[in-house]
Amino acid sequence: MPLKTVFEMDAISHGQIYLADQRGVLETSAFRRYSTFNYAGYFEEHRKAFDKLEVLNDQILAANRSVNISFKQSEYIIIIPITGEVIYKGQNSNAVTVDAGQIFIKYQSTGSAAELINPFEGDWINFLHLQLKADTKTDILFSKMFGFDLDATSNKLIKVVTEEDVVSSAAPFSIYIGRFEGRKDALLKLKNKSSQLFAFVIHGAFELQGRLMHERDGLALWELEEADLEALSNQAIILIIEMAGENIAA
Repeated sequence: MPLKTVFEMDAISHGQIYLADQRGVLETSAFRRYSTFNYAGYFEEHRKAFDKLEVLNDQILAANRSVNISFKQSEYIIIIPITGEVIYKGQNSNAVTVDAGQIFIKYQSTGSAAELINPFEGDWINFLHLQLKADTKTDILFSKMFGFDLDATSNKLIKVVTEEDVVSSAAPFSIYIGRFEGRKDALLKLKNKSSQLFAFVIHGAFELQGRLMHERDGLALWELEEADLEALSNQAIILIIEMAGENIAA
């Protein structure tokens, strides 16, 4: 089935939805990986990267197991635990533990590699692994942990990572996350009309810019100045990435 693409009459509302049940799936004894975009051996014409967002993998990793990642170009790797914690281990760098309620971002140079490890003896973990293309002017030492508290800040989008946090990059981005009760809404004002927006529903259901999104659905939006969302279920959680960039042709 081809991917749904929607173009509304209003020019600021161009978008493309990435349905959860159309993601690429790879399952082994060590992990289950659901890829929103083309990744490794998975390829579909309508699942190409969105702007600078190259990878969005929903990873379930078995106890005491790990996955290895190699980088063919310079990128930011972003790790967001959903359940449990993840240990990031890069080449020639100390291991970093990323817990639920944290986002870890690190610059990876072309040809580098990293290992993501489940430290638990008897429990599987679930985390998001993202990669955003980095410019050659990026600070190659960039490595930072960010924290957020969904319990303390409900029914609003938390701006966890700002463009100022990655100011050395020629392709800055911001990351928002929020947990909402049913029928609660929010309005996100973008920095400018050239921004690209990608939303991913971690839990529950939302309506975003008139699009219905279920759990683990993704939505790319461009040519808009603001985006409105409404939670359609209780304890619904959404992740949003705003990327500065050139407009995408409809």
